[in-house]
Amino acid sequence: MFEKAAEAVMENIYNPNTDATKKRKVTLEFVFTPGKKRDQSTVSVQAKTTLQPIVPVETTVIIGVANDGKVVSNELKSGAIGQSYMDVDTGEVKDDIGKPVASDGKVLDLRQTK
Repeated sequence: MFEKAAEAVMENIYNPNTDATKKRKVTLEFVFTPGKKRDQSTVSVQAKTTLQPIVPVETTVIIGVANDGKVVSNELKSGAIGQSYMDVDTGEVKDDIGKPVASDGKVLDLRQTK
């Protein structure tokens, strides 16, 4: 029992989604239930662990009204409403909620605009 409890504690410590520095605990509880003649006893052993919870993750949600009047929401992925960004995993340009932005294939040379 202790080995399984200690393994759960080690996995919880190793999990990058938990607080790294908070304490964890293993408690072994022994409960003795003596017989009426006092010449025997049953012993119940239980291992209890105190682990750290997953650290909450925050995000920003954009809330608006769709054309049909329903309230809708999407996660803001770019950091600013209306801001496009480049997805570092795919290299695609995406809008503020993560949908790919259609490209006409033309490259705009900003040095030639005045």
